[in-house]
Amino acid sequence: MRNILKHLVAAFFAVILVLLSSVAVLAEENGDASTPPVIEGAAAYYLYNFENDRVLCEGGTDTALYPASTVKLMTGILAVEKFGNDLEQRITITSDMLKTAAGNKLGLVAGEEVSVKDMLYATLEGGYNDAALVLACAVGGSVDEFVSMMNTKASLLGAFDTHYTNPTGLHDDAMITTAADTAKIAKCAAEMPLIVEITSSPKYVMDKTNLKDFRNIYNRNCLISKFYDTYDTPYRYERATGMNAGSTGKAGSVVVATAKNDDGDLTYLAIVMGAHSDENVNYAYAGAITLFDWAFSAWGYIDVLAEESVICEVPVSLSSAVDYVTLSPKKSLRVYLPTSVDPKTDIEYSYTTLHEEIAAPIKKGDVAGAVTAIYKGEIMGSSDLVTNIDVERSELLYTLAQIEEFTKSRFFIGAVVSAVILSAAYIIINARIKTKPRGF
Repeated sequence: MRNILKHLVAAFFAVILVLLSSVAVLAEENGDASTPPVIEGAAAYYLYNFENDRVLCEGGTDTALYPASTVKLMTGILAVEKFGNDLEQRITITSDMLKTAAGNKLGLVAGEEVSVKDMLYATLEGGYNDAALVLACAVGGSVDEFVSMMNTKASLLGAFDTHYTNPTGLHDDAMITTAADTAKIAKCAAEMPLIVEITSSPKYVMDKTNLKDFRNIYNRNCLISKFYDTYDTPYRYERATGMNAGSTGKAGSVVVATAKNDDGDLTYLAIVMGAHSDENVNYAYAGAITLFDWAFSAWGYIDVLAEESVICEVPVSLSSAVDYVTLSPKKSLRVYLPTSVDPKTDIEYSYTTLHEEIAAPIKKGDVAGAVTAIYKGEIMGSSDLVTNIDVERSELLYTLAQIEEFTKSRFFIGAVVSAVILSAAYIIINARIKTKPRGF
């Protein structure tokens, strides 16, 4: 019988070990939810949250790369800075403006009169190179002067590893950037409401001009528009809010995209550069979607301090009804953290109270201390601690306390000492008088 029990116990523990090993393997394979995803088929990637100024993950961001159509973001920035308040200003196109036009073109012709607004939509939404050249000449007077302005602006934005040679993004071995620099330029563009509006639009209708009929301009960013979606896997992304995408033979595919969560309080910037693509997959779009999906699921706002939570309790004096009062944060505190964080186990709370005990009467909401929330050694924020209930004072206990306090006062002690001394002196003097012989 003992041998049977021994074998059963051994088998039980063996099963437990196997289960534990399986759990460990699964944990290793799946990883923590806050672990950044692997971005395949790209030379560089970058993910950033605007509201909290936080880079969530990045890779290869300092690698020198060809910018492709991301160049048009800088073209748009300079054009908006120049004409943002005069979008209806007319531009008469000349042959000099179009002499280097190649690649994706809107079909602009010399002598055609267009508006700044039309050219901005054609450049940023449609990705048309001839429109970008027209804007460049309208802003800088010439393409060469505009390119000089582009490089100056890049330096002002801290994009020191970026060098422009044209305003379109057509390949030039001398025109390079990095994903880190592209992020700085994209953040600048994202601060311009007009660029956000243009790049988030799926379609724009350009009015007829003096030489041509109206033209439909469709967004070339497959996250925004389905018009250019020629891949087996659709890349339309409901939360996408704009920016830029493109490709060249040497640059590969590039995506600079923004997306916002359903509540509208979290906006992300995803950049994927130097990506491969084929008839089935564009790894720039696929990578951007992977980054966005992970950000929306793995990060969010967490209540690390809640008004209704009890942080501590403090003894109460002068009350016959309660012995202590609980303290809670005066205000809630929501912090941007991995969604896997559990405030009950992962957040440390450090608090202080103003007094070791609180004397009644107490009003609900009275400030009685302070609390600080800490995550992995980093302070998340603080709040005053306030009392949770009203506490009435017992007049009997208050009177007794006043008496006790009075008996401990210097005045009372001095009076008692004085009375004792005077009494002693009186007794001594009186005794001497009684023992003194009387004369005849």
